[in-house]
Amino acid sequence: MWYELIGEETMSNLNDLVGDAPTKDVKKTKEIDALELQAKQLEVQSKQLEILEKQANLQDLQERLAERELKRENKRQRSLTNGQTLKQLAANDTAAQKRCNHRKGGNGAQGVVGGQGDDSQYAVLKHTFGNGDMWVTCLRCHKTWKPPVKELYADEASFLKAVVEYETAVNFQTRNVPSGAVQFRFSDNGAYYRQVTAQSNLR
Repeated sequence: MWYELIGEETMSNLNDLVGDAPTKDVKKTKEIDALELQAKQLEVQSKQLEILEKQANLQDLQERLAERELKRENKRQRSLTNGQTLKQLAANDTAAQKRCNHRKGGNGAQGVVGGQGDDSQYAVLKHTFGNGDMWVTCLRCHKTWKPPVKELYADEASFLKAVVEYETAVNFQTRNVPSGAVQFRFSDNGAYYRQVTAQSNLR
């Protein structure tokens, strides 16, 4: 036979070569499958990390929004508290000004704290501004009288009442020396000046 001619050793080598070919292909296929599996696992891990990153970003965003909302709520509460405080202070001032008779003197708590002076002179300070308006302020309760601005009153009667009250204050008798400023000529006789200082006082 032909294999006898080539020798047993050569035949054995050929058998080894031919026999190993399918084994090597199987090995390569297994290696490729393993690599593909590893690549898929890495891809899955990468996707999981992306999801975790998105969740972390979402959580950070939610925390920032919650912090911003908390700051906004704190600011709102602070504004409400400040508003209530200002209202209470204004109410206290109004009550003190209603009690005060704006006169000097007085004995005891009624005279000192209650604003019930018993002197014929008034405890007021008079100041004339650059537009010629005189403001009068009580040195005890800090009430300020100034020329009323008609636009700020609901009706004519309220405005006339404020005018009478102002003129009465201007005529308060006091030994206190009035102060003043350099007088200017205004084209509107100081009407705009009165409007912009309507909410001011001499406190």
